[in-house]
Amino acid sequence: MSKDYTQLEQLTSKLFEVNKTILTNFEEYTLNKIDADFIKVVKPFADEVKEISDKWLPMALHFVETVKPKYLFKHQIEDVHENLQIEAVACFQGDTKRKRFLERNKSVAYTLDMLLQSIKR
Repeated sequence: MSKDYTQLEQLTSKLFEVNKTILTNFEEYTLNKIDADFIKVVKPFADEVKEISDKWLPMALHFVETVKPKYLFKHQIEDVHENLQIEAVACFQGDTKRKRFLERNKSVAYTLDMLLQSIKR
C-alpha cells in the first residue's frame, strides 16, 4: 500500500486487545453477578476505551472510504466505535445479558480483524 497506515494498524490492534479485555471483564464481573466500583474501575476503563476509539474512528473511516476494502463498510466502523463504548461499561454490570453481549463482542472482533487484514494487504 502506498500510504502509511502504521498508526491505524497500531490503534486497531490496541482496540482488538481492549475487546479481549472487555470479554475477560464480562466473564469476571457479569457471570459472577458482581458489580464493579464505578469510580475506581468502570469510569477509568470506559474513558480509556473512549479515548482510543475516538482517535481511531476518523482514521478507520478515512481508510475505508479511500481504500474501499472488500466486505468492510463505513457503517461497520461506526458500529465498532459505538459498541466498544457500550461494552466498556456493560462488561462490569452483573445484569448484562450474556447472548447479546457475546454477539456484540464477536461482531467487534470480526470487524477489527477484517480491518487489520485490509491494512496489511
